[in-house]
Amino acid sequence: MLGSLLVGLATGEAAALARRARSAAIAYLLVAVLAVIGLVFLLVAALIVAARYLGPVPAALWFGGIFLALAVIILIVHRLAANSRKRELERQRTRELSAVATTTAFAAIPALSKSRGGLGALGLGMAMLGGYALYRLVREKGQDDPARPRRRRR
Repeated sequence: MLGSLLVGLATGEAAALARRARSAAIAYLLVAVLAVIGLVFLLVAALIVAARYLGPVPAALWFGGIFLALAVIILIVHRLAANSRKRELERQRTRELSAVATTTAFAAIPALSKSRGGLGALGLGMAMLGGYALYRLVREKGQDDPARPRRRRR
């Protein structure tokens, strides 16, 4: 793979690839600009038709209201998606931190068992870890229990 990349660079293939990418970007930009101009003309034509049936001011108000409503809908959807991504990243970070903490704890076990008084610290740490696991188990089970009434937060 590295050899083919070096051969490609030596033969000038990278320069040709850059030229093709630049020409494609220019073509797509031109297509996007022309599509936006065409869309604007279609909207103006629709406004003219609506103005014939509703009158100029009501038609303009309807078009303005529709576009504002679309903007608000897009904003709400974007916020919901951003919050969802943020929560998922926080969950992933918590999982990663938990994995790092577990790995660190297991890596420290041999050093603690060899030191003087390390077995007491090791036993205390294991008891705390077991208590926390029991707490999480009871807490998760209590949340999923449909017979248990849920308290409302204020």
